[in-house]
Order: sequence, then C-alpha cells, then structure tokens
Amino acid sequence: MLGIPIVRGRARLVIIFIFVGMCCCLFISEINGLINNAVGKGIYYVTTNITPLTEEVIKALPVLLYAVFISSERQSLLTIAFMTGLGFALLENSTILVQTVILQGSVDFLWALIRTLGAGLLHSLCTTSVGVGISFIRDHRKFFLCGSFALLFQAIVYHSVYNSLIQSKYKYFGAAMPMVTYLIIIVILVIIYVQNGKKQELFQ
Repeated sequence: MLGIPIVRGRARLVIIFIFVGMCCCLFISEINGLINNAVGKGIYYVTTNITPLTEEVIKALPVLLYAVFISSERQSLLTIAFMTGLGFALLENSTILVQTVILQGSVDFLWALIRTLGAGLLHSLCTTSVGVGISFIRDHRKFFLCGSFALLFQAIVYHSVYNSLIQSKYKYFGAAMPMVTYLIIIVILVIIYVQNGKKQELFQ
C-alpha cells in the first residue's frame, strides 16, 4: 500500500487490487475456520464443498462493485480481477508454505512449485473469468443478475473440481488443470491479436 501515492495509472490499480485480494484472503480464512469447526466433517469436505463457494464469492465482490460503481471497461475489469485473485493466492500460498516449514522443518521444492503455479493460477483465473464475463453483461439489465450468478457458479465449480482432484490420487491432473487452462487462453488471445493485425501491441 505504501507504493500507491508514488505510482500512477494502471500500476496503482494493480497494487490496490493485489492488496484487496490479500484482505479477502485474510477475511475468508477466518470464516472458513469457523465453518470448519461448526460443520465438523473434516478438511476434505470443507475444501471441496464450502471453501470454493466462500472464496469465490468474497473474491468476486470487489470486482462486481468496481463494475457497478466505477467502470465496466473490459481491460480494467480483467486487470483488477486477475490482480485480486493473484493477491489472494500470494497470501494463501505464502501462509501454507510457511506453516509447512514450521511443522515439517522443510518443504519439498517440487510440491511448492506445483502449489504456487496451480493454486496461484486457479484463484486468478476464477476471478478473471467473473470479471471478464461481467464486462459483457454489465449494461444488459435483463442478464446482469442471472449472468452474475452464472459466472460465479462456474468459478465455484471449477474451484471445487480443482480441490477435489488435488486431494486425490489424480493430484497431478488437478495441479495441471489451471496451467493448461491458462495456456489455452494465452493461445486464443495470441490468435485473436494476430488475426486482428495487432501482433506488435500484444507484446508491448
């Protein structure tokens, strides 16, 4: 937050929403802990049925508020949505890695790398899909409410599938899911820009 008075333009937006994402992570971690204690069905049940819902809702709220009260411009929503998810993932991954080191005395590098890329991309992609989707439906009142719920629901389902796979014997497929999704999106974006004759703009 100390950099906000110094930086300008889109860089300021990036810093603000990385911080927003971290605040979302702090808040929802407490809520998830309370729910886990109240439900008493174990961490697997909570992480596959409850945390995808709570986390995606709390991450989507800043994006939705930004779209409603500030701007529904697609590039801005893409930026703030991705950075909110990234900030969330940064704090979550840092906390888990530190806790692992404290409890076990060390951390497996491969596991840490997979955890960082998989979960990091997961949170960013889920929030980004909601943000970009909102940019298409923001000005269509008939579709805004149901469309927002649909976007949120797809993010929750994607998150739940990831959590289910990552805790099963198919954990490597789960870890690869966000990475493969991200690569597919990048390839599609490159194709679109090249077809539109904006090859230079893409890499600037």
